[in-house]
Amino acid sequence: MIKKTILLLIMFQVTVSFSVTVFDTLYINKSLTQIGGSFGFSMQICAFNDSSHFNKTSAIIELNTGDNLQLHIVNNDTLEHTFTIDGLIESNNVILAGGVKDFTLNLTQIGPYRFYSKRMYGQNLGASSVIMYGYENYPKYYWNIFAQSDTLSEDIASLDVVTIPNDFQPNVFTINMKVHPELENDLHAKVVQNVGDTIYITLLNSGFMLHAFHFHGYHVEIMDASINSLYNGWIKDSFSVLEKETVFVRLVPNHPGIYPVHEHNLITITTNGVYPGGMLNLIDIQP
Repeated sequence: MIKKTILLLIMFQVTVSFSVTVFDTLYINKSLTQIGGSFGFSMQICAFNDSSHFNKTSAIIELNTGDNLQLHIVNNDTLEHTFTIDGLIESNNVILAGGVKDFTLNLTQIGPYRFYSKRMYGQNLGASSVIMYGYENYPKYYWNIFAQSDTLSEDIASLDVVTIPNDFQPNVFTINMKVHPELENDLHAKVVQNVGDTIYITLLNSGFMLHAFHFHGYHVEIMDASINSLYNGWIKDSFSVLEKETVFVRLVPNHPGIYPVHEHNLITITTNGVYPGGMLNLIDIQP
């Protein structure tokens, strides 16, 4: 009997996995801020920050595979907001003005999850970002794409406008609420890696304008387009990112060089009429 027991223990390998609970806090902050420096625009921005101090760039939450998230959200705005993840958190998710609320996330599918305030004055002022679940052993970059009108942002913040007008004409074009050349100092935006690295990039369109991005020098594999799933599996150097869509791509560069990535609509790579500006980013691949 003893020999049989030992044999069974040898034949079967027991794998024990441990989940980790990550505790994090986000603050909903809103402020009038400058986009594009002294030659740019003053614009109202609403953001999910990792501090009670306003930052025009919303925070990103990264989780390892198997992690659970306990999220505490503090609403510093004078208006209520929601914490929404389509298909996951769509009810019982209102955070009152000056209030707090806790959320528990047990994610199963690796990849990016878009979260946002569903209130018109939230998402249309940029309150949107990403939770990245998994891919912890790879370099990851995040391009939060947002286009808005500086004057319309003021009207939205004051509640003078409650819907995006049909003649919406954005004049501010940002990635992570920054414009070129400021993006060159953004560690989440400018890709700096080596030949042969496997790199993952999340493009999140947080605004109300379709964008068509073009990669110079390299092609990327589209791992998952959250709306236009026809793209999934395609290897492209140009593709569209629809309104409110997340497109997750993989880049494995096969040669060194410094190449631009930009929106194909010329006006989007300007800042207040100055070229180059706006949604112009760089990929820097070393040997």
